[in-house]
Amino acid sequence: MKTILIIAALIEMAASSADATVFTHLTAEDGVVDYDYKKNEGNGWYSEPSSNYRFKLGFKQGERASTNPILVATLRSTDSEHLRGKAAIELQITGRKEQKSLKAAYKVDISSVLPSDHFSPPVVMPKDWYHGFALKIDAANYQLPAEPGQKLTFEQWWQGSPFHPPVSLVIVNDIDARTMGWQDANPKGNYALVLRDDDHNAWESGPGQPRYYNLGPVKTGQWIKWIVRVRPSPSGKEGGVTIWMDGVEKLKLANTAVGYERSRYHTKPTPAKSLAVGCCIYRMNGLSTQRFFFDEIKFADSLADAATP
Repeated sequence: MKTILIIAALIEMAASSADATVFTHLTAEDGVVDYDYKKNEGNGWYSEPSSNYRFKLGFKQGERASTNPILVATLRSTDSEHLRGKAAIELQITGRKEQKSLKAAYKVDISSVLPSDHFSPPVVMPKDWYHGFALKIDAANYQLPAEPGQKLTFEQWWQGSPFHPPVSLVIVNDIDARTMGWQDANPKGNYALVLRDDDHNAWESGPGQPRYYNLGPVKTGQWIKWIVRVRPSPSGKEGGVTIWMDGVEKLKLANTAVGYERSRYHTKPTPAKSLAVGCCIYRMNGLSTQRFFFDEIKFADSLADAATP
């Protein structure tokens, strides 16, 4: 009975939003960041005059386990770049070798969906969701982590800690691309889709390995319009993912597991009921630096509404 009530509530929530096909739209115009890494190292907020909501920011800074964290990850609205309007959202992680933990990761991310008490896509519903955004990689501030296995994530659909994101867009270095047999392995790296599910590396020591899909060599210094369609279905019966780059369909997967099945995890922690979706720079610590610009970030339930003209 409890499961039925939960599903009914989620369906009702989605139905109440049925008339609004564009759930969120971030333009970067006059964006304001509310973040103090010394008071709350891991969390901040971003807002724009065109929206009534604040969007969550997530950070992982240097030496964050200490009483004096070091600022390495930043986010701001900047008028030095833009695709539309007069501004873009700039994410940057500067190079630094972590002292207290060689395994520590650095991160800056901005949510593309509203907090769960307003709306975020439920995993139990096999419905198509579309995440659109424009990305420009600053060629002058772009170096990839050089060691094998150290990918760089720039978009993710997340189901809560300590689980890996079931869906993410990443950049892999040429070492890993060649290891996976990609003939177009590139010194700037290759874009890739990474899928994880209950049987494929859901958490750090989970069974199986993530599934990688090559999306081609990285391009720096130019805007690329991305759209990611995700249809949740932990069983795989109705799940799917489609990737478009500049209006061209690069990859389409059907009947594939998307998301984690909460009933398979009998003790805490368990995966979240809904997906958090966002743009980011997320990587292991190290001396490389990355600066990415994002613009026209949209979350919708149709391809047309997620697209940027």
